[in-house]
Amino acid sequence: MISYSDLAERKLTIRFFSVIGSVTTLCMAIIALYNNQFILACSLLGSSALFASPFCLGDRVAVSSLIVLYTLYTLMIYLVLTGGSHGTGPIWIFIVSPVTFFVRGFRRGIIDLIIFVTCVTGAFYLSNYLELYSGYSVYFPTRIIASFIIVALLSGFYEYFRQIYSQRLIELIHKNEYLATRDPLTNLPNRRYAMAELEQFAKQQQTASIIIADVDNFKKINDQYGHLVGDEVLKHLADLFVAQLGENDMVARWGGEEFLFFLRHKNKQQATQFANEIHLALSHNRLDIGANQLAVTVSMGISTLTTTVSIDKAMHKADELLYQAKEQGKNQTCV
Repeated sequence: MISYSDLAERKLTIRFFSVIGSVTTLCMAIIALYNNQFILACSLLGSSALFASPFCLGDRVAVSSLIVLYTLYTLMIYLVLTGGSHGTGPIWIFIVSPVTFFVRGFRRGIIDLIIFVTCVTGAFYLSNYLELYSGYSVYFPTRIIASFIIVALLSGFYEYFRQIYSQRLIELIHKNEYLATRDPLTNLPNRRYAMAELEQFAKQQQTASIIIADVDNFKKINDQYGHLVGDEVLKHLADLFVAQLGENDMVARWGGEEFLFFLRHKNKQQATQFANEIHLALSHNRLDIGANQLAVTVSMGISTLTTTVSIDKAMHKADELLYQAKEQGKNQTCV
């Protein structure tokens, strides 16, 4: 189960497993050769090669993980069947459960381990029935399997609570990221988020339009009706602006009573039409304040972001045009 951005960490861990598995089985193969156990040595050499395979698979982490895991399963069952070196082969099965839960997660790990325990139990039976190894005592298989189940349960509990903690941590990270990019009053994207979107779009070298809008007479509204009404004005505008947006467009609270519209792939004429629709919507949607209705208007300046016009230049031009609209009587747009 890959969550958030742990792909690089998983890749590193799988390779760490690969190195340990490859080196360990290679050493065991050398010892087996020294003891003239040629079949065991060949099996261990093959396992060593498979354990090293993730280094040849690059970023295919899922495939690498499964190769490491099922190579481990196969080797463990073989060691149970044959007894390994001097009957110590089954002891190695205890490393299976933590590796399983890391690779497969909690739910799939439980299923895999149930299948593995069934196969190991069958391997103990077949080892005696086929006379592959007859050195196990009567009680050894049941003790090994019982011990393995206990270790697997402990590993499972750890993995279960680790996943719960990780999920809560990821949710908290997402929540913090959301809060860091949102204006708490209007719930619009804030200046930081808007700049990140502009910079990302600028890298694509495409055309867009920028509109900076400022609430007319906002200080007078605050002085006359109070700051609570001023806040309601900003929230009213935010809701109205969002309702007018196209699918690829964005509006952010730029600061104070200023808003920024980022109209992707829209030229000057389309941006002007959009601004006129904003003015029209405001004229038809007054803000209720008690028994009265407040007519809220905005002044806007429009500039175009192109391959030859930087974000700073476009923002500066939109600001200039906004103040020009203010000077010319407010409640209008300058392009």
